[in-house]
Amino acid sequence: MGKKIILIKIGGSLITDKQKPFTLRKQALEKICNEIHLAQQTGKLLILGHGGGSFPHFPAKKYQTHLGIKDISSYRGIAEVADAAARLNRIVVQTLLKKGVDAISIAPSGIFVSKNFAKDSLCTESLEEALRLGLLPVVYGDVILDREKGCTIYSTERVLGYIGLALQKHGYCIEQIIHCGQTNGVYDDNGNTIPLINSKKIDALRHCLGGSGGVDVTGGMIHKVEESLELAKQGIPGFIIDGIDHGSLSQAIAGIDVLGTRIEA
Repeated sequence: MGKKIILIKIGGSLITDKQKPFTLRKQALEKICNEIHLAQQTGKLLILGHGGGSFPHFPAKKYQTHLGIKDISSYRGIAEVADAAARLNRIVVQTLLKKGVDAISIAPSGIFVSKNFAKDSLCTESLEEALRLGLLPVVYGDVILDREKGCTIYSTERVLGYIGLALQKHGYCIEQIIHCGQTNGVYDDNGNTIPLINSKKIDALRHCLGGSGGVDVTGGMIHKVEESLELAKQGIPGFIIDGIDHGSLSQAIAGIDVLGTRIEA
């Protein structure tokens, strides 16, 4: 069995105010970066991905970048969405560096190419080398160039999922993907955390999976759960937790029980 890796997804709604364009939630970002620093003390290999929140989602909605090249303005849209996503990524990486984490940005637009919205190619060589050197790769939801449609957008869940599956084929063991959001997992009708969602339970629980607050072109909670379920079927289980609760992320990475919703096949 190859080296174990944990994928971590930080929700865009956790570190930005999705109601206000380009608005950072600095305190939340500071907390989550502290948790990443603590988590690294476990010695486990980590890959971090963060959502775009109010940074790229507003230009993405304006230009409908996820739908491909629609008209002459779409080319401007590609550039603006890529810039906005990268701006937030630089803030995240800079915050991690201040916490003592050797983080390095890896832009999905530079390692992915899609075709008719589906992944066509993915080069993980630089990411794997970063892991070998003990660095923390930081990816994010990004605009992706498409051989047929011109462009699309991959959510952070999708980016991390494709990376996880690719690394599996290269001999790595992907232990799990942890989603850090604003809730202690997925809530039922009474506001209680649903401990487990799997293929048998998903249809009965679908009404509990509301959308995302604010502007979001990538689908919100339902997208998160469905993407996680597909990954679980391919050997990468998911875990949805509150990213603000002090200690929850570092404890989950260390194997300590924390409140949340597990996604299994």
